[in-house]
Amino acid sequence: MISWKALIIGLVVTILVGLFGQAIYVLLASYIGMAASDYTFFSTYKQEIWFIFAILVYCLTMAFGGLLTGTIATQFKVSHAAAVGLLASIASVVSSAESGDITFMAVVIVVLGTLFSSLGGVFARRVSAFDESEPAV
Repeated sequence: MISWKALIIGLVVTILVGLFGQAIYVLLASYIGMAASDYTFFSTYKQEIWFIFAILVYCLTMAFGGLLTGTIATQFKVSHAAAVGLLASIASVVSSAESGDITFMAVVIVVLGTLFSSLGGVFARRVSAFDESEPAV
């Protein structure tokens, strides 16, 4: 059975956490970029470092959204989490696309979003299975 409450709350919270994470990332990147401009290693690999951190923040956001969705859903926790990850990552790609073309990086972002959101759902399923196996005190 589809849990609309889990899907809607999970999608809204994932998008809000993603926007908040982006804002923190941009502020932190601008501060560190100015502070570390004297170091040759940082100035040489600046784009790669920021790309890795951006993907890390994105994946953690999707995993948190999947965990929340899986926690709210009563059945099919991983499926609900994967659906939220797919919808949130598509919304992210569509909102930031310069043109209507689908690029390879857009597909990678959607796949990563769905994968990490599913991992959050797997974790939620394990936590709920662990809670059910504990005897009441």
